[in-house]
Formats: sequence, C-alpha cells, structure tokens
Amino acid sequence: MTIRKQAVRAAGAVMLGTLLASGPVHAIKIDVAEDVMTSSFFQGANAVRGYAGDNRPVFRVSTGNPFGTVGAETIYLAFDYDFSTFSGPVSAILTVQSTSGGFGADASAGNPFTVSAHGVAANPFTAITDDTNPGGSVSWLNFFNQSILPADVAARSVVSGSGAVTFDVSAIVGDWISGSNAVHVLALTGVNDTSGNEFLHGFLNNTEAPGSAFLTVSAVPEPETHAMLLAGLGLLGLARRRQRAAEAAP
Repeated sequence: MTIRKQAVRAAGAVMLGTLLASGPVHAIKIDVAEDVMTSSFFQGANAVRGYAGDNRPVFRVSTGNPFGTVGAETIYLAFDYDFSTFSGPVSAILTVQSTSGGFGADASAGNPFTVSAHGVAANPFTAITDDTNPGGSVSWLNFFNQSILPADVAARSVVSGSGAVTFDVSAIVGDWISGSNAVHVLALTGVNDTSGNEFLHGFLNNTEAPGSAFLTVSAVPEPETHAMLLAGLGLLGLARRRQRAAEAAP
C-alpha cells in the first residue's frame, strides 16, 4: 500500500472513529410524573380526576362535545425532567396504552379515531380550579378552549384498538428544550378527528399502571454531522477498493 493510500485510509478511519465516539446519545426514557383527565361528564367541584387514590385506572379522550355535552374529555401528562440537558434537535416519541374506555364508544379497526398530542400554554395542574386546587384561576372548560395549543400533523395518531399508541412530539419537546415553552405538559385530545363519529376512547392511567405512558427522547445529529459521516465512510470505501485493485493487479 502506498503512503498516499495509507494516509487516505487513516484519515477516513480517524474521521469515522471521531464521529462514532461523539455521535447521538442513546435514547432516554422519561416517565410521566403525573397524569389526570378532565371531562364534561364530571359534575361538581371535582373537575380534575385521576390523582393517586382516585381509583381511576382508565382515562378517556373524546371528540368535541360528545353525546350532547360541552367540551371534550382530555388527558394531561406532566413530565418532571430537565430538558435543558438536551441541545439541538431531538426525536421525541410519546407512548401510551390504548384500552377500552368502558362506555361502548371505543375506536375499532372499522371505526378508527384520530387522537392528537398537544403542548399547552399553561400548567393545567395549577391553573384549573378543582377541589384539589381551589386556588386555580380557570375552569377546566376555559382551559380546554384557551390553553391547549394546536397539534402538529406529526403528533396525530389513528387509534383502531388496544395496545401501544405513539405520537411524534419532537416539535413540542423541542420548544421545551429551547425554552420557548416552559410548561412540560402534554394534552391528548380528539379535536382533530374528522370521522364524524363520537368517541370516548380509553387509555391507561399511568398513576395506576406505572410505565404505561412515557417519553423516549434522543438527539438527532446535525446535517453537517451526517455529511461528515458519509465522507468518512466514502474515504474508507475508496481506500478499500483501491487496495483490492492493487492486490488483484498482476
């Protein structure tokens, strides 16, 4: 092997080794710190339910104004994590467990239901007035109408039965990382369903079934990092092809 070939191969190996050593971090699983639901079916002062001890194993998400009520059933999930430990773009996936809501209005393979994951403009756990939070400033309905942010198309998933359901919430978590939104809470709603049907679909309450809802967040390499990785692989491939050609020459 000539000195030039050795240099090219060594340079490619160094570049690739450096990139692999400093590549994206492993995915981090972030558990839900607290989750609750609000519903137009809840009467009286107890408007936010699902805290530990409420004996509510299943939450529900509904279409808007289901069955003659006002508002919609909504799940709120809070995360107690320092998202500033991330820098740059991330991939963030929310996983929840779909199950029967118990009222005969669940999604099915023949009758799917679109559920959306949203960021929020205020913390529902402290803002909504409830018997557990009499110092709150808004009703659950006003919070639903005023503080739930629009959902990206990527953060919408079609539910057609039981099992794990995932939502791409990368944009929301990106706002948490940048500090443009300091409220680390996700809302699950059915406001983007266009089926024309009414749903009261169920999801497991993470407080009662720990681990049933969580975030998976991992760093995404910057475009220039991808370019450097491809360049390193290209150099190694070129050096290897030249070496084989030299070895095959008479």
